[in-house]
Amino acid sequence: MNAGVSALAVFDDGTGPALYAGGSFTTAGGAIANHIARWDGSTWTPLGSGMGAAALTYTPGVRALTVFDDGSGSALYAGGYFTTAGGAIANHIARWDGSTWTPLGIGVAGTPFATPSPVVTLLGVFDAGSGPRLYVGAWNMTAAGGVPVSGLARWDGSGWSTVPGWNGGLAYDFTVFDDGAGPALYVSGYASVAGYPPGLAYYHRLMRWDGATWIGVLSSPSIAHFYALQAFDDGGGPALFGAGGFYTVGGVAANHIARWDGSTWSALGAGISSAWAHDLEVFDDGSGPALLVAGTFPVAGGASANGVAKWDCASTISVSATQASPGAPVFVNNTNLTPGNEYYNLFAIACPTGPGTCGGPFGANWTTQNVNLVLWQMTRPVGTEPFRVIAPSSYVNWGPYNLPPITLDAICIDFSSGMIGATSPMARLTVQ
Repeated sequence: MNAGVSALAVFDDGTGPALYAGGSFTTAGGAIANHIARWDGSTWTPLGSGMGAAALTYTPGVRALTVFDDGSGSALYAGGYFTTAGGAIANHIARWDGSTWTPLGIGVAGTPFATPSPVVTLLGVFDAGSGPRLYVGAWNMTAAGGVPVSGLARWDGSGWSTVPGWNGGLAYDFTVFDDGAGPALYVSGYASVAGYPPGLAYYHRLMRWDGATWIGVLSSPSIAHFYALQAFDDGGGPALFGAGGFYTVGGVAANHIARWDGSTWSALGAGISSAWAHDLEVFDDGSGPALLVAGTFPVAGGASANGVAKWDCASTISVSATQASPGAPVFVNNTNLTPGNEYYNLFAIACPTGPGTCGGPFGANWTTQNVNLVLWQMTRPVGTEPFRVIAPSSYVNWGPYNLPPITLDAICIDFSSGMIGATSPMARLTVQ
C-alpha cells in the first residue's frame, strides 16, 4: 500500500472470511485500490473502483469499517471522506455486499464551508430494543438522509434517524458494553445529552445509553478525552477499557489508559506514554485473547512499544469490586492469582486525593482508624474471605456482600510461605 490504513474489519462475502482494509492508500499489492481492499491471506484485491471525492478539499479515504446485517444479509459498511463508491454517488458512507457498492440513501452531509465536512469516523452496531441498527459518528455531520443530526446518527437498513437524547457534540469512539445492567452503548467525546443542565453540555467525556436513558459516566471538565474504547475480559471479568489524554480517571492515577468494571476505575500497570492511542482491539495470537492498543506512544508499561502494545494482565494481580446497580450486593474480584497461594485483600479509608497518594504502608489516610482496620483484617483466620484467603483459582469472585455506600482504597498482597510476594496496584472501590 502506498499510504496509511485507518480501519480494518473481517468480512465473509460468501467466499470465506477475509481481512478488509480502508485508508488513504490508492494501491494495494501493486493494483489500483482506491482507499479500500481485500486480503485473502495471499492476495490483495480492490473492491470495484473503490472510493473517490468530487471536491478534493480534503484527502479522500476510508476511516471506519464494520459488518452489519440490515435484514437483507450481512454486508461490509465503509465510512470516511468520499462522495462516490464504485463510481456511484455515495456521500461519505456506503455498503458492499461482496460484488456491488450501494449508498445509504443520500448519505450524510456536513456544515457548509467546514473542512472537512463531514468525515465519518465511527461505525458500530447496537440493539436498543427494536433490532440492531448501524450507528454512525462523524465530524461536522449536520444531516443524515436529510434528517437533521449533530455528530451521531443511525441507519436501520432503509432510513436514517437521530439517536434519542443526543443533542449535539462530537463522538470520538463508541462500543457496546454490559456493566451488569444489560448491554449499553458507551460513547466517548464531548456532548450535550438529555437530562443535563446546559452549563454541563460539553463536560460529558464518557456517556452510557441503554436505548432509553443517557447517563454521564464521566462528566468532569478537568479530564481530557477517551480517543478509543473497547470491551474486554482480561481475566478479572468483563470491563470497558478506555485510552486517551488523561493522567487520572475517577480519582485513580492512570497514564492514558484505564479499565472500568461498571463501578470502579483502575489503571493498567504503568500505562502508556502518550495521549495518542488511536485504537483498542481484542486479538488472540494463539496465546489467548489480549487487548491491543495502537497509537503514536513510544512506551507502554515502562517498556519500548513503538506505537503498538498488548495488555493481557498475565503478571499483575489485582483487586476490584463490582456491583450491578446502586444498593445491589457487592462482589470483590481478584485476578491472576496463583492457585494454592495465600493472599490478603486489605481495605482502608479512602484517601481524598486518590488511592496511594496519602502515605502510609497502604497508601490511605494513615489514621488510628485505618491502623486498627488493617490489623483486624490481617489477623483474620486463613480462609476468611475476602480478607485472608487461599486462592482456589487464578480468578476469584468473592461475595455477594451487602454493604452500605462507602468508598475504600484496597490492595491485594501475595503472602505465601511467610513472605510478601506480588502486590497489586492500589485500587479505589466505591459501593453505591
